Amino acid sequence: MTSSLQKVINLKKAFTLIELIFVIVIIGVLSAVAIPKFSHLSSNAKISSEMATAATVQSALDNIHADWITAEGTFSWGNGNSIDCSNGSDSLFDCDKGYPKNLGDCDNNKAFSYLLKNPATVDAKWSCTSNSDYHGPASSSNSGVAQNSDDKADSNDHWEYDDTNGTFILKEG
Repeated sequence: MTSSLQKVINLKKAFTLIELIFVIVIIGVLSAVAIPKFSHLSSNAKISSEMATAATVQSALDNIHADWITAEGTFSWGNGNSIDCSNGSDSLFDCDKGYPKNLGDCDNNKAFSYLLKNPATVDAKWSCTSNSDYHGPASSSNSGVAQNSDDKADSNDHWEYDDTNGTFILKEG
């Protein structure tokens, strides 16, 4: 009796084909449910990053304008730029309106080099073709986010800077 019990125990050391198939089916069902939940994480991260940077740019513009209002002539703005508005405007700043004329050096792919105090990490993810056409991680044409229906950035959108009123806004399509 002991040897037949030993044989049964020895036979149960491996999984049967049916047990393996059930495990594979369960893993497949779990994957089919879980993968769509995680597929939008990258897109959401790009959108959040771009929206946060745009808010930072607008905040910096508002801060510069506030400094211009309270300054009596000379003041510093952005990335170490200084201006003497008692002598009039220069190539980077409009002393009549109180806003920078350009946010960065688009010719050298430095989108916010004039505006932000530490633009290197942002400039690596943003591009600009002119002072009024900016693209971030979500609105990039080659690696951006697929078109969405809400007011968040996607690859069909771009950001515009209006130096007459200091606004940095998302333009659809």
